[in-house]
Amino acid sequence: MVSYKVLSGGVYSPLPTFFKNDAKKSLDLEAQVAHARHLYDSGIKGILVGGSIGEAIHLTEEERLTLIRTLHKAVPEFTIIAGVIGYCIEDIIRQISVSKENGASYSVILVPGYYGPSLVSQKGIISWFNSIADKAELPIILYNYPGVQNGIQLTFDSYKELSRHEKIVGCKLTHYDFTLYTLVGKSTELRDNNFSPFAGVGQVLVPALSVGIEGVIDGLSTVFPKSMIHLFNLYQEGKTEEASKLQELVTAVNEMTAVLNLLGIKYAIKHRFGLGESLVGRPPLDQEIDITVWDKHYEDFKKLEALEESL
Repeated sequence: MVSYKVLSGGVYSPLPTFFKNDAKKSLDLEAQVAHARHLYDSGIKGILVGGSIGEAIHLTEEERLTLIRTLHKAVPEFTIIAGVIGYCIEDIIRQISVSKENGASYSVILVPGYYGPSLVSQKGIISWFNSIADKAELPIILYNYPGVQNGIQLTFDSYKELSRHEKIVGCKLTHYDFTLYTLVGKSTELRDNNFSPFAGVGQVLVPALSVGIEGVIDGLSTVFPKSMIHLFNLYQEGKTEEASKLQELVTAVNEMTAVLNLLGIKYAIKHRFGLGESLVGRPPLDQEIDITVWDKHYEDFKKLEALEESL
């Protein structure tokens, strides 16, 4: 039996996709590489390419593969998690295969929510993921993001069932259901099955670590990588009071990204690093953002920026 490597604990960054300021909003690979190199040099464990922050649904498959291939060539030591999109089992299996060929080490797959909870059962979701995993050429991370999957929430029992598949090695929890965080993080069955749970929102990193979650895949780490790693390390070193204080600041800054999402991340990256010709995405995300929320949290942003520069 093949042994599939679990994703090691720590901080991972879901990359935004940078576009040039031209009519096609073509890929800005120069900015993409510069940003990834900074994250690697800062100590980030790996990157998620083609996720929700990466605007994968607005990219062609060749563009997604170009990103993986380019970043793997530029920073070959980086662990790359490839986002795949869609609901067709055979096509997802194929996407995973070509992602591996271009340098990805893991795949992350969103819970299938197109038809909503009235039609999609937990048994159906389990069947769907297992059918993909049976033929997948990369280990799979379950992506549970109810906000974009018609409110469907993968249950604890479903996690336990899916963790029994050797190729399903972890999950990304992008929600605030702390009952589920606790059950998944504290489960000896999941741990015995070599299943690694990760938070998908940095706002709850310290509370999540306290119940056994092994790390975070969070957008704020693309702006403040050293600060997010520092927060993770403070908790791991037992410095809980310091970790709690920093968590408060991280959560305050994340309030901006929670509202503005990937466009807020792009705005913050441009502000800090000067990277990216365009601050908007592809249609329908091609409109300038209202920066009122940014202004509201700017003082907290400056405090976190000062910490980042000191690390």
